[in-house]
Amino acid sequence: MATTTISQGELGRVSAEAYETKGYRISLGYNNTSGLTAESLTSAWDAVKLSGNGYADVTGTIGTGSYNSTTQRYEMPQLEATFTASGGSLVYDTVYVVIGSYTKVHSISVESPAITLADGSSVLYRITLAADN
Repeated sequence: MATTTISQGELGRVSAEAYETKGYRISLGYNNTSGLTAESLTSAWDAVKLSGNGYADVTGTIGTGSYNSTTQRYEMPQLEATFTASGGSLVYDTVYVVIGSYTKVHSISVESPAITLADGSSVLYRITLAADN
């Protein structure tokens, strides 16, 4: 049985192609009974995206990554998203990430049970994008 190892350089090349200098958006959605999955289109997720009560997507541009010898993977700079409820509560059950203008989401994180972020409260999410063997 053979063992294949992908070089650090290749992990970096693939990560650079996929992520570096690309815009990103982190959003909150209330999927509830919609049946959406990580395979659903971004437009379907955007249909259940929160609005009102101070809600705003978090956007930015992905920087340059580096190989982490401790975790043995190529990691991009961590993405941070803080959401704050203002003027009422925010109720959500999914955090989803969109990279560039792709038609599918990059990833979803499902909260179970749903989260109620009370008026005046904030929540921070940290998201790591990485490539490994």
